[in-house]
Amino acid sequence: MKIRIIAIILCGFIIFPLFSSARSDESMQEERSGTSVYSEIDAYIAREMKRQRLPGLALGIVQGNRILYLKGYGQADSSGRPVTPETPFGLGSIGKSITAIAVLQLAESGKIDLDAPIQRYLPAMFIGAEFITVRQLLNQTSGFTQISTFSNTLSSANDQYQDAIEKNALSYAEKFLKQTKQTEHPYTYSNANYVLLGYIVQRVSGQSYGDYVKENIFEPLSMQDSYVTLDEAATHGLATPYRRIFGYNVAYDGPFVYIAGDSPAGYMYTSAKDMSHYLIAQMNGGRFEDDSVLTSESIRLMQTEPVPGTYAMGWSSDDINGLRVIGSPGGSLGFQAQTFMVSEQQLGVIVFANVLDAIDAEWPDTHVITTTHIASGVINLLNEQPIGESGLSISQKYMLINGLLFILSAWLLYTTARTAKCCLGPWSPDNSNHTKISIKVLSRIVLNFAGLFMILVLSMTQVVPVWHMATIFQPDVFLWLKIVTGLMALKGSMEIIRLVRSIWHKKHLS
Repeated sequence: MKIRIIAIILCGFIIFPLFSSARSDESMQEERSGTSVYSEIDAYIAREMKRQRLPGLALGIVQGNRILYLKGYGQADSSGRPVTPETPFGLGSIGKSITAIAVLQLAESGKIDLDAPIQRYLPAMFIGAEFITVRQLLNQTSGFTQISTFSNTLSSANDQYQDAIEKNALSYAEKFLKQTKQTEHPYTYSNANYVLLGYIVQRVSGQSYGDYVKENIFEPLSMQDSYVTLDEAATHGLATPYRRIFGYNVAYDGPFVYIAGDSPAGYMYTSAKDMSHYLIAQMNGGRFEDDSVLTSESIRLMQTEPVPGTYAMGWSSDDINGLRVIGSPGGSLGFQAQTFMVSEQQLGVIVFANVLDAIDAEWPDTHVITTTHIASGVINLLNEQPIGESGLSISQKYMLINGLLFILSAWLLYTTARTAKCCLGPWSPDNSNHTKISIKVLSRIVLNFAGLFMILVLSMTQVVPVWHMATIFQPDVFLWLKIVTGLMALKGSMEIIRLVRSIWHKKHLS
């Protein structure tokens, strides 16, 4: 018996190291595999940053209840300060999901009824509030439109934070809450829905929107680098926002980098590390570590579209190489972001970058931006799938745009020079037939001034606020357009002088 026991012990001493070695080899193999895929991701992001001329980028990858990978790339500002996982970036419309959590928290505590008319939570002055529910605002089926919000964005850019949300929300209410009957509306994206929801959070909770979010969402999720105002974020190392000017990145510090009144719709700031905590909560029934911000039922509700292909509550669904994902792009002037969650794999990805203008968007799918392609590529690499097409690079896009602008400019300069030669040079009777008063000649003169007239009207009024938004997000092209219209007006003036000279000479010759 003793001999048998000794034999078993000896076998244990021999077999256990072999077993441990096998486990160690397996663990090392997984580690090498993980290291390999993250090296591929690093190389991929380095290529895309160069192709798309991104100053800085931050990446977070989570799975289940743990963070797999966090990394910053490039520079946060012109001083060369490196981007880190703690560097705050603009969150853009991904912030709508934060507002949705706030509303659902108040619904869980019985303070908000999702199917009650919003009239219950707004001042009584808005008749149309009787026919729209909180759920419709969350699902963006209220009938509000996005283009109608641009005038508010422009007018509220300099509002102070304390009263900005209330002022903006009441302005949207006056604009949109006019219908006097119950109507079903299809999904239509609009910031106004979530600004009104942010205002409802304030009225129901008795706190400012920012204080509520910090206390009930940021703190439980240990989001220590997340902020609801630009000043807070800038004090704590916010990445510098950039715009592209004829293909070159130029820092932007104008008023439109932050719209306080639109804060619940997406003007918040956070880091890749904090958003990794947020995604873990989204994929674990509202729980991060020992704290919970929502029940699993509410998380499931906010991630479920009422009709496939529409809008859930801050999220919408998509498809990446056959994988169903939910997520959202985010964009504000100088910042862009994309988050995706693959529910069946409990996998989440967040990508931030600190440059954005209109050329970063795909047309006509303007919700697809540079960070959307990068986040998709990361998910494909994690699933050992082809990265997929990432579209034209910024250099290629600007090669096309700048080439077209050069050709049009050269043609306009040539025709203006010809007109100037005829107008300012010695008058020749041979050219008199080209300056007879006719519908063709008058139309040409009118057309030369039409562009200037239109730009003056669009620039000095908000008749078409999308014009102002376009000049903010793509200033280079619109600066060129203004210069061109000025040249055309000069050309039109010379056409008038040429016509007057012709008439004068004919009168004196006769």
